[in-house]
Amino acid sequence: MVLDIIKKQIENYKLLITSSTYGELYKWVALKTFHDNWDINADDFKTVYDKSFNSKDSNNLWANPHWFPKAVMLRFIDYKKEVVRQMFQDLFNEPEEIDKRIERFVYHCDILLKEIYDFDKSMKNHFHDGQRMVTVYLAFRYPDKYAIYKYTEFKTFMELVKAKSIPSTGEYDRFFKVVRTLNNILKSDDELVKLHQSILTDECYKENTLMLAQDFIFTTARRFMVN
Repeated sequence: MVLDIIKKQIENYKLLITSSTYGELYKWVALKTFHDNWDINADDFKTVYDKSFNSKDSNNLWANPHWFPKAVMLRFIDYKKEVVRQMFQDLFNEPEEIDKRIERFVYHCDILLKEIYDFDKSMKNHFHDGQRMVTVYLAFRYPDKYAIYKYTEFKTFMELVKAKSIPSTGEYDRFFKVVRTLNNILKSDDELVKLHQSILTDECYKENTLMLAQDFIFTTARRFMVN
């Protein structure tokens, strides 16, 4: 990655987050909501899951008209609550390799979907195989280690900053490493840190997180994808 290009985009990002058109703070609000509600051991795991992934501002992270992984996961919990609980316990088991954890989580989603489809033909997709939702789970549970993965935006960003090799889909470990590197660069810019802290409300998550780096990648890429 070319540092001069990154620094130029950081200046553009400063202008964006202080403008009236910036609309990404809902991600920090959603992150705080998760940490206020998540309890993997709760008896009423369905309610905990539902409240943990909930936002009064936007449900964009887990639902749109053609993509609704949260609704499917709630159905999975209704069907086999303890199996789903174990899926999350395994996904959040840090000593294990991240790629393997993601692979197993999606595999179990495939199994549950197949079982339900046998008696409910309307269940045709679990919406977790693109890994975006699985990385939402990881980024919310361990916000200082993981970030929300969206391949198109990641690829566009890496092209923009002239990375030596352009990532293929599914290179999660590389994505997380890039985000951590960018986070260090962003956090070294005192002006940016102060600007960002000034726009966070009391409803926002304010602890250590890679969300700033993820937002920088996402908004920068989206600007160039539009243009």
